[in-house]
Amino acid sequence: MKYFLLLLIIFLPISLLSQDMDDNMVISDQQSTYTYVIENNRVVVKENQDVTYSCAKNVQPVKFYRFYDVNSEITKIKVKGVKASSPQYGTYTKENIFYDDSKICHLDLYFKDKNAAGTVTYEKKYKDVYGFSFINIIETHFIKNKTIRIIVPEWMEVDVIENSFNPGISKSVNADPKSGSTIYTYRIENQPAYKYEDAMPDYLLTFPTIQVIPRKALINKKTEEFFDSFDHLYKWCKSKVDLVDNDLTAIAQLAKEITKNSESDEDKINALLNWVQNNIRYIAFEYGIQSFKPDEAQSVARKKYGDCKGMSNLLKCLLQAEGFDARLVWINTTETGREWTQPVPSADHMICGLQYNDEFYFLDPTVKFMPFGEIAYPIQGKMAMVEDGDQYLMLRTPSFPPSHNATRLVGEYVIEEGKLKGRSELSFSGEAKYAMTSLIRYTTKSDTDMYLKNYLKGNNPADSIFEMDVKGIDVDSKSLSVSYQELRPSCLRSFSDEMYINPDVFNDFAALSIDTLKRKNDYAFPFSQNLMTTIRIAIPEGYRIKNIPDDMEIATDDYQFSIRYTVDDNSVLYHKEITIKNTTIPKTGFGQWNRNIGLLKKAYVRQITFEKMTNEIERI
Repeated sequence: MKYFLLLLIIFLPISLLSQDMDDNMVISDQQSTYTYVIENNRVVVKENQDVTYSCAKNVQPVKFYRFYDVNSEITKIKVKGVKASSPQYGTYTKENIFYDDSKICHLDLYFKDKNAAGTVTYEKKYKDVYGFSFINIIETHFIKNKTIRIIVPEWMEVDVIENSFNPGISKSVNADPKSGSTIYTYRIENQPAYKYEDAMPDYLLTFPTIQVIPRKALINKKTEEFFDSFDHLYKWCKSKVDLVDNDLTAIAQLAKEITKNSESDEDKINALLNWVQNNIRYIAFEYGIQSFKPDEAQSVARKKYGDCKGMSNLLKCLLQAEGFDARLVWINTTETGREWTQPVPSADHMICGLQYNDEFYFLDPTVKFMPFGEIAYPIQGKMAMVEDGDQYLMLRTPSFPPSHNATRLVGEYVIEEGKLKGRSELSFSGEAKYAMTSLIRYTTKSDTDMYLKNYLKGNNPADSIFEMDVKGIDVDSKSLSVSYQELRPSCLRSFSDEMYINPDVFNDFAALSIDTLKRKNDYAFPFSQNLMTTIRIAIPEGYRIKNIPDDMEIATDDYQFSIRYTVDDNSVLYHKEITIKNTTIPKTGFGQWNRNIGLLKKAYVRQITFEKMTNEIERI
C-alpha cells in the first residue's frame, strides 16, 4: 500500500521525482499558509503559497509542479515578474506505479536576466481533512527564506509534530487575539536543495517534515472525531475494507484447485501463499478510497495483477476458504521511517496475517519466493495493526539477525598445472535467496547459465566454471545453492620456485568506498546481511608454506570485517566473514568506513606463498 508515499508526493511543493534540478535557481522567499475551514458542514484545508524564484548564476527555465487528486483541487495559479507557460493539467504516472487519481499541474518560468525574480501564487483546497497530514520543508532548489504557517481555529483540534529538524528551522506558536486561532509558524533559512542519491535512506529518515494529525472538530455544536485514537484509525481503515465485495464461492473453488495435492495444513498454507506470490503480478495502484480499499479477490485472481491490498485480500480469502484464521494487516515499512506511535493512516503496506497453531504469522504475498514463516526485511520488527472483527490487535513483527540474509561460499582447491582447481558451493538465504531465485526463475536457462558463470568468475574472464548444479529453486525452499567446478588461473601465479595465491575472487565490498566530497546523504544498505567464505587449499606435493598473510579483524557496532588463515599439515584454510548489522552508515561515519574498506582492500591483495622444497631446504 503506497498511499502514505502518495500523500507525501502530493504534499511536495516541487516534485522530488524530477532529478534535472537547476542549481542556478534559488527560492529567495516562500510563504506557505494552511488554514482549516468549514464548508458545507465539512472540514477542509486551504493552502496558499507565494514562491519567489531568483537567478543565482545563469538564466535558465524553472519547472514548477503541484499535485492534486480527486480529494483536492487547485483553485488558483498565476505568475508575476517573469514570462511563464500556461499551466498544464494531467494525470501523473511513474514507471510500474499507477496513480490513477493523482494529477499534476505544471508550468515553466522563463527568466531573461540574471538576478531576475519571478513569483508563483498558488492556491489549493484539500476537500478531505483525512488527506492532509504532511508538509515537506526542503525543495529541489536552495531555500534562502521560507515561512510555513498552520492556522488552527478554536473549533479544530490537531497535533503538530516536527521530524528531523535542523538548526536552520525555528518554530513559534501564538494565538490570534481576534479569532482565537492557534498559529504555528516555522521559519526556514539556508536549506540546501534536495538531491537524490543511490542507496540513500528514505525521505522521512533524512529530511525535515511537519506532520499534522487531525484529532477532532466541533461542527454545529457536534463533535466529529478523526484520528483521535487508534480505535478511530482502525474504524476508518476497516470501513474501507468492508466495502469490498468478495465472491467467496469462486475463491473457494480456486483454493481447492490450488491445494488439491497438499497433504498437510502447512502444505496448504505454502501452496496458497506461493500461488499468490508467483501468479499475481504486483503493481502499485492508487485511486481515491482504493488507497485503503482492496480490490475484490476474484478480480485480482482474474486479472492476475494487483497491489499489496488486493493481493493480501486474495490470500486472506483463499486461506479462509480452506478453514484458516486469516486477517488483513496494516503495517509500516522502513520507507515510512518511523515507529507507528500516532493514530494516522501512515501504513504504507498491507499484508496478510494468520493465526495458526497458537502462533501468529505474517505473510507478504508481494515478495516472490519467500516461504511460509519468513518475512521481508522492510517489515521486520515493525508495529502492525491486525484485523480482529470490530476490534484490532497491535502486534510487532519478528526480526531476524543478519545471518538470516546469508551468502555462504565453501570451496576446496588443489593446484594443478599452474591453476587452482576445485569444487565450490555458493548458497543464499533470506533476501539474497529471494533475489537470486527470481533471477533464475524469470530468465531463460541459457541466459541464467551465462549470468551465473560470469558472476561466479568474479570478473576474471580467464577462469572457467562448469558442471553447475542449482538446488533449492522450489518456491517454498528456505535456501538456494549453486555448486560448480572451477579452474582459476587468475588466482595463482608462479615465479622461480614460488607460487603466489589469492584465494578470494569476489573481494566483497572492496569497491564500496564513499565519495565524501560528493555524497550528501547517509548511505543505506537494503537489508542487514552476513557473507561468509571458507576456502581450503591443499598444499601441493613438493612445496611448503613460505608466507601466510596476517589476520584482519575490524569490528564496530554497525559492521564487522574478518579475514583469518588456519594452517594444518596438508592445507591452508582461508576464512572471511562480513556482517552488516546496522543498515545505515551516517555521514559522520564515512571517514571510518572508508579507512576500514581500505584495510579490507589491502587484506584482499595479500597472498599465500608456497615455496618449492629443495634438498638444501629439506636439510634445514
